[in-house]
Amino acid sequence: MYFNPFKTIIWLSIIILLSGCDSRFKAELLLSEYLQDLNRSQLIELEEPAIVMPTALAPARYRQNTLSTFDVSLLDFLSLQRCEIGIVAGRKNSILGRVMLDSQRFLYEVDIIRAIESCPITDSALEKELMAVAQQKRIELPKAFGNAIFNGEESEAFFSLSNGFLPLNYSTAKQQSLLNALTRFVKIGNSLDALPVIPGSVFEQDLKQLMDSEYAGRLLFSLMHVRRYLDQVTSQISLLGEEDCGAPVNYLKQQFEVHYVKQVQPYMGRLSQSAYQVLPLLNELAQLSHLTAEMQAFLTQYDMTASQSEWQRYQMASQRHAKAWSTLLNVCGMGVGGQS
Repeated sequence: MYFNPFKTIIWLSIIILLSGCDSRFKAELLLSEYLQDLNRSQLIELEEPAIVMPTALAPARYRQNTLSTFDVSLLDFLSLQRCEIGIVAGRKNSILGRVMLDSQRFLYEVDIIRAIESCPITDSALEKELMAVAQQKRIELPKAFGNAIFNGEESEAFFSLSNGFLPLNYSTAKQQSLLNALTRFVKIGNSLDALPVIPGSVFEQDLKQLMDSEYAGRLLFSLMHVRRYLDQVTSQISLLGEEDCGAPVNYLKQQFEVHYVKQVQPYMGRLSQSAYQVLPLLNELAQLSHLTAEMQAFLTQYDMTASQSEWQRYQMASQRHAKAWSTLLNVCGMGVGGQS
């Protein structure tokens, strides 16, 4: 006997609850059904994983790098009107300039360095002062770049954990605009020393692509929750052995095929395929930026090599899950998909 009607009632209640959720949580319904049907067996006792969230993005004040200010006196400002410095500095000193968004501040920093270094200044004292400013701003440029990418409202939406899972039908074809934006950001980050000419409208539109995609937060949410469901299954399947073979394990094998092989595994494949395109760009972008300690700690969750990153923990959970099933089915002389 391997059917437990009491457990079935409990899990049916969970499934009904989840089925009422919107599309952001359809993946959890898939995972819950996997556990529910395995849980009908008397051989195992599975529980819905406790609700645990990944580390959330730190508040803006902990993500923002402090930048030095550049103030030009009225007399110096008037003497610089014949070159680009006066125009660029005037933009920053305007009422709107004093409340620049981080993205606009980054573009300003690039422009003011270029203007200072290209302006012929006859006053030697003023030239020395301005060149020192340009040198300091060059040092700070990775900070300004990091602020622009990781400190605005765009990054808050990009990394938000409130948007649920990536969709069940997610495909890499849907993320080409995001990839293009990240690629352009990486290109800018790699050429900061050369003071690249950056079209402001394109830069702002690329930031909007991050916001609209909601990708990083949804990926992190998906990886963590899939991992925890797989770990639940692994913890029980790994306890079974040859003495459990026969009809009970055959029932478990059927649920493994119906739910995991045909539904959960393809979804995980789509997650991995998309992550292998996005995460290398995101991690390179982080390396090219000067980030606060809080932002660095947050982004380690996406690190593809760090052993404690959420990505690596997901990969290891997938491997443990596959190994547990493979070991049990081999012991019982069973294959997947009708093989034996």
